[in-house]
Amino acid sequence: MISKRNKLPETLNKEEVKSLLAIPNKRYKNGIRNKAILSLMLNAGLRVSEASKLQAKDINLKEGKLRIVNGKGNKDRDLTINKQALELLKEYNKIRPNSKTFFTTLEENNKGKKLQDRYLQTMVKSYSQRAGIQKNVTPHILRHTFATEFYRETKDIETLRKILGHSDISTTQIYVTLANIDVEKAMNSFSGF
Repeated sequence: MISKRNKLPETLNKEEVKSLLAIPNKRYKNGIRNKAILSLMLNAGLRVSEASKLQAKDINLKEGKLRIVNGKGNKDRDLTINKQALELLKEYNKIRPNSKTFFTTLEENNKGKKLQDRYLQTMVKSYSQRAGIQKNVTPHILRHTFATEFYRETKDIETLRKILGHSDISTTQIYVTLANIDVEKAMNSFSGF
């Protein structure tokens, strides 16, 4: 049983994720970029600052690899980009300005500026509201959603720790609890004998 003091972080279910990813309109350059950002955050567990600081040189679109440089605690880590996110990143890469930073503003003069963390926070909140999600969705909830689903599917806490860049496994343990909430719900609905 979790006490109110140790409140579990919020996550999105698969339907909410699907609704969120349906909002960015790919007819517009910003829609292509924003959908790529959301997909990458949801499929790689990036922190908002890691997504906004991502450098073009740290993404290998041919091999589907990504390097997070100086993540929290100055820990670099290498990640594999899943198929869905990789396709969106390739699509965005065709229209993005020639800039050291990967995710930028999309201005007519083709000199994109780095997106601010605040922009990403506002974008996630706005899209989640437009998707009809009744939760206060933040970029960190996208990270929690990735971590919970990854653990639920793999049961591999050590790999999840490395992906998230946690130095201590105890920080990652919360996702074991989150992934097991469905067990508690199922047992509570079990009528017994």
